Amino acid sequence: MFNRLIALLGGVILIFSFSRALIRALPGDPLETLIAESGTTLSIETLRADLGLDRPYFPALVQDLSLAFHGNLGRSLYNRQPIGPLLVTRLGRTAALVLTSLFLGIAISLVLGVFSAGLPGSWVDRFCSIYGSVTIAMPTPWLGPLLMLALSVWIPLFPIGGHLALPTLTLALVFSGFWARLIRERVRETLQTGSADAARARGVSEYKVLFKYGLGPAAGALLAYFGTQLGSLMAGAFVTETLFDWPGMGALLVDAVLRRDYPVVEAATFAAATLSLIFNQLGDLAQRYWDPRLRH
Repeated sequence: MFNRLIALLGGVILIFSFSRALIRALPGDPLETLIAESGTTLSIETLRADLGLDRPYFPALVQDLSLAFHGNLGRSLYNRQPIGPLLVTRLGRTAALVLTSLFLGIAISLVLGVFSAGLPGSWVDRFCSIYGSVTIAMPTPWLGPLLMLALSVWIPLFPIGGHLALPTLTLALVFSGFWARLIRERVRETLQTGSADAARARGVSEYKVLFKYGLGPAAGALLAYFGTQLGSLMAGAFVTETLFDWPGMGALLVDAVLRRDYPVVEAATFAAATLSLIFNQLGDLAQRYWDPRLRH
């Protein structure tokens, strides 16, 4: 556990180092480009100090890293507001989108995956295969406008933007397609072991066999994939937010890029990459907690 915490801390520091190096990697003088294209009224000395370009890279990195661990991620060049509280607000809205999509996606994938595993060759099994193939192949920037056209224009059930329903459905469909097929394969493998046959011989109902002797033993491997998929789900949320005008981290990052608000771009990139790294570690820890054989 201690080694994992050290590795996680090292990964966070590495991500922060790369995010702080973004501005220095731009060709030419980025401040002249920033002033010319953003129309900011800030002086070049103020910009240089805000971006840490008035100090050597490594001393500036150590100082900014210390400030970041205390919650100080600098100020926006656009409105001069602290970035930390802005990120917390936007992350809360992104978390709401990700969690609702996650619950809906898990519900769909569990129903399809478990029952198609228990009924091989049935219409449920065939539908799971088709559903998974179609949803995995559909990119979020294409599926989102399609749902918007179908459910906001042709059938006006939802407004076009500013709500959770359509972005949640978009992410849940893409997420559940992969997970339904993964759950089906894992549950089908565990159902072929002797414990499932022994349970049937004892007269255990097929419903209980599916969930206790099929899904239960497969849950450890599924949890490991779950951590990696959370990062992918958050990346998909960033794209979906811009499509449906949801004021989360994705919309913040796009606006910051268009405004050349480099401190916000750096902070948002750092936050997103760090969360993805944490989710991966949590997925691995959850798998080890679920399966005692992996603790050793």
